[in-house]
Amino acid sequence: MNTGTDRSRQDARYREAAAAHARDLARFAAGYERDPARRRDLIQDMHVALWRSFAGFDERCSLRTWVYRVAHNVGASHVQRSLRDGNSLALDAVAARADDGADPAHIDRALDLARVMSLVHALAPLDREVMLLYLEGLDAAAIGEIAGLSARNVATKVHRIKALLAQRINPPEPSP
Repeated sequence: MNTGTDRSRQDARYREAAAAHARDLARFAAGYERDPARRRDLIQDMHVALWRSFAGFDERCSLRTWVYRVAHNVGASHVQRSLRDGNSLALDAVAARADDGADPAHIDRALDLARVMSLVHALAPLDREVMLLYLEGLDAAAIGEIAGLSARNVATKVHRIKALLAQRINPPEPSP
């Protein structure tokens, strides 16, 4: 077997995946890591793992599913390392710095998104991974394939997490 040809194929697959999914990987990494410097390292780790993975890519799933599977594995390892290293995954205070010319609707949307992401960060690792994949627009079957769960289990988790997030974002009014 010609390793030069294999390496060329690996490089080409990586370039195709990176061109199509670099923004997805960056958003996905933001779901695993809040700190901007550590997030950049995580994105780099995802790209390295993705390139390496194409040495064994057999095209039994779509390129998108493969990219998310690799990113999921790297992200899960990152979370486990963070837990071992004692890095806090607790909810951080969300501070919005609005300048005088800022659009209030944009600020409200950014705050809502920050609240949702803060709550997603507080989920258990598997639930966080499922929700991040859901927020990326993957269906239950694709998420199940990536996370190693049944589509029914994924759908149940997504439904429960969405209800939990909705309850935490809009808590019920206390009864008089």
